[in-house]
Amino acid sequence: MFTELLDIKSGNVDTTKDTLLISKGLIEMQYSLFTTTQTLEVEKGKTCTKCNEYLPLSSFPYSPDKLYKVRNECKKCRHKLSKEVEELRKIHGMPPEGYECPICLRNEEEASEGETKRSWVLDHCHDTSTFRGWLCGKCNRDLGNFNNSIDTFKRAIQYLENHLKRTFLV
Repeated sequence: MFTELLDIKSGNVDTTKDTLLISKGLIEMQYSLFTTTQTLEVEKGKTCTKCNEYLPLSSFPYSPDKLYKVRNECKKCRHKLSKEVEELRKIHGMPPEGYECPICLRNEEEASEGETKRSWVLDHCHDTSTFRGWLCGKCNRDLGNFNNSIDTFKRAIQYLENHLKRTFLV
């Protein structure tokens, strides 16, 4: 079967090409209409440690102590957390003069070394929003790094004790 096909480039009618070539020509013609390709760029993101939602990085505030590092909780959760701490601070004030961190036993001067804002951090339970006490910034971060898990702390203690046992048995 012979079908007339208009050669787009030359403008001539070609009666020698069969249906297969017509289909190929139509496909090429349609493709030529869409020569530019678009790349969809997916915004990078991460999961908020508080609400467990995967969000774009623009939803996370930058950490003040680490240049260009975003915090682990999203802006919405961070705002809620800040409000909780502000309310607890109104109720509990600041620790008394001569206070020592109950975990590391550092005093205010020692606790303020290397800290950018203050010596004492209001520690509270994130599940119940209740005040637990005042800690130095390092100990508060350490609790957070272990997700406030007593079991994790027990395993860490066991790990250190095992090392000491092996070291002194040699």
